[in-house]
Amino acid sequence: MTGFGHHGWIWVLALVALLALALYRRGRRLIGRQRYSEKRMRVRVIFIAAITVLALIPLARRGHAAEELGSAAAGFAVGIAIAAAALRFTQMGRDERGLWFVPNLYLGMGLVLLLIARYVYEYFEVLPQVRAQARAAAQGATPQIVAQPMLHGVLFLVLGYYVVYYGGVMLRARKLPESAAAAEGESE
Repeated sequence: MTGFGHHGWIWVLALVALLALALYRRGRRLIGRQRYSEKRMRVRVIFIAAITVLALIPLARRGHAAEELGSAAAGFAVGIAIAAAALRFTQMGRDERGLWFVPNLYLGMGLVLLLIARYVYEYFEVLPQVRAQARAAAQGATPQIVAQPMLHGVLFLVLGYYVVYYGGVMLRARKLPESAAAAEGESE
């Protein structure tokens, strides 16, 4: 028997269900009006910025630092550009319940699909490499850490997008007049 034993399929189904739930929750945040909360938005920006910094630390320590850091920087830059475009298409307004915003559905769904593609690639391409290295290490060989610049680029694209997008939504919300009852950009 390999993996988790004869109950291994249960763990796989549980993981797939957990990922499906996470994607469903992410998708719900991309559709329709979202209530704006300054505190929640600030926590998101700080949390994602901290994840970004923490994700950079192992890249800087590895032997392939230039290639991986370059792909991370390129991904982050593309994420910033996409966030700037998304902010242009984001609608904001105020009603009797407070501030709200509507993220661009297509850009958001594109990012979710990109993340799904990243996970699929990692499962079919990276995981077999890791398994082969684990088998070689069990036989006494020194494992080699394989650089995955594309995966780092996609990860930092998403991180850059969310840091800049959420920060931009915060800035736009602060500039929205108190008396704005109609949606900003509703004619788009």
